[in-house]
This record gives sequence, structure tokens and C-alpha cells, in this order.
Amino acid sequence: MSLCALSRAHGFRLSRPIVFIWLVLISPFDSYFETRPALPKSEWLVEVSWLNKHLKDRIIIADTRTEQEHMQGHIPGAVWLDLSGVGARTSESALPLMHQELASKFSTLGITGAEQVVFYDESMGTKAPKALWFLTYAGYRWGRVLHGGFGAWEKAGLPVSTERLVRPPRTFNVNANPAILASTDYVAKRLRSTTVVILDVRSRDEYAGKNASKHCARNGRIPGAVWLEWTQLLESPLSYLQIANLQKRLTDAGVTPDKEILVYCHQGNRASNSYLALQLLGYARVRNYVGSWHEWAARLDLPMEKDE
Repeated sequence: MSLCALSRAHGFRLSRPIVFIWLVLISPFDSYFETRPALPKSEWLVEVSWLNKHLKDRIIIADTRTEQEHMQGHIPGAVWLDLSGVGARTSESALPLMHQELASKFSTLGITGAEQVVFYDESMGTKAPKALWFLTYAGYRWGRVLHGGFGAWEKAGLPVSTERLVRPPRTFNVNANPAILASTDYVAKRLRSTTVVILDVRSRDEYAGKNASKHCARNGRIPGAVWLEWTQLLESPLSYLQIANLQKRLTDAGVTPDKEILVYCHQGNRASNSYLALQLLGYARVRNYVGSWHEWAARLDLPMEKDE
């Protein structure tokens, strides 16, 4: 199926410049769409069979697991990327620091602008989706996540390397995309909006305010938030639900494509996984509240809810 046919089939439009860039830079990867018809807009994901076939192409593979896990065995050609120290704070005063941290971290990947960057973690977890969200927020369009992560790679019996690879660093300029970021103030101004859904993807106890975390100033939820734990969008630790089940699960929770969706968790990790799921379905207006409950709870001037 061609890119244009795919866009018509799933109801989104591509401008001629985007199609041109795709044909020039990404045409060798177009065959991927034939392998996963069940997930629309699946340019956000690559399967292990596809990645194994394209290891020698213009791809940067970034392992977001721990350094110890990386050294014990990784996908051949992968470089280790540690984003754990990036502070996800959304105030106007904090964002410039986050931009500096992202520029520093992504410079270690040696991105020239001609590569796809494929992130993976141990499964279909939270680190790789958050790395993808960070890269997309930083203005780089050609980021992907390996569907199922290293677990799917091992399950397929594909080769594993212990060779340490470091790419020559290259300056990375952050061109922030504010359209996919929800700040604390942005969320606070939309608490009573009928066109917005605030989606809490934490555990049920966290949502109810029964989980007394020492890392948060308060326990509870953002007023009016609907609950759908992030794991409910997964078929298994290695895979998202198939499209029909994925859409039904979201619709049943009141998360519909006609609304703007603001996703949050504790510090934006689990929210990034759910953000990616919404992207796969083609939701047009989705923002990741990366500051999440940790940031909201610290603002004692802001309201909260919890179960009695």
C-alpha cells in the first residue's frame, strides 16, 4: 500500500512537501506498512523483522534500558542512550533547561538529519516511548519505537551483540514543538472544558489517592480526569492491542478523537506509552503532560480530587 493510499484509508492528509520528503528519504522503508496492517499510522512503530532487515540502512538504534542491561547484550549496532536525568518540568522558567538537556543527550546519537532513530527498551514499556516523545518534541520527525523492544528481538531469535558502540557526537538543535506538550498551566485552564479529556494512566490506587507516595506533595488526581491504566492498552508486555480493541478500550473510557486529549501519569513515563497508542490511532490533538501528577501535586494552589 502506498503512503497516499494509507492516508486516505485512515482519514489523514499529507501535503505534497511531506510526500516528497518521504519518497526521497524514507522510500526504502515503505514496505514496512505491508507487514502490520492492523495498526494505522504505524510509521511510529517498527517490527523486529523489519529492523533486522534494515540494520545496514540509515538508522540509528538507541537502547534506552540501563547501561548494565545494554552491556549484557543489545541489538547489533545499538548505542546506549540514558535519558533518565532529563528533568520533565513544564513551567516557562524550567523549559529552557529541559531543552538544553535534550540537546546534550541527543547530540550523543550523532544525528545528521538523514536517519531514522529507532528507540527500544526491555519490552513495550515506557522508556522508548518517552524517548520518542522527547525527540518529536525537540523537532525531529523521523523517530520510531521498536514494537516489543528487546524482548521481542530475543523472542524472534535474532542476533545479540555485546560490543560497545559510540557514535561521533554531533550538535543537536532543539526546535521545540509546543503543540504536543501540556504544561501545568495549560491543563489548569482546561479543567472545565467540554472539548478536553484529561486522561490519567496511573494505577487505580494512584488515581483514587490511596497510594501514599513519598515523592509527591499530595495524593489524588486532577479534577475531572478519566482513568485508564496504561497497561490496558497492551495485549501483552510485548505488544499493543490490535486496532479494534485499542479503539474500543479508549472509547469506553470516554477518550474519543473529537476531543483534545491531555495524558498524564506520575512523571510522564507511562503517559508517553499511552500518547504513542493515541498517535497510532490517528488522534489529531494529543498532548503529553510530562510534568504530570508530580508537578501538579507540588502546586498547592491547584485543586485535586480523591476517592473517599
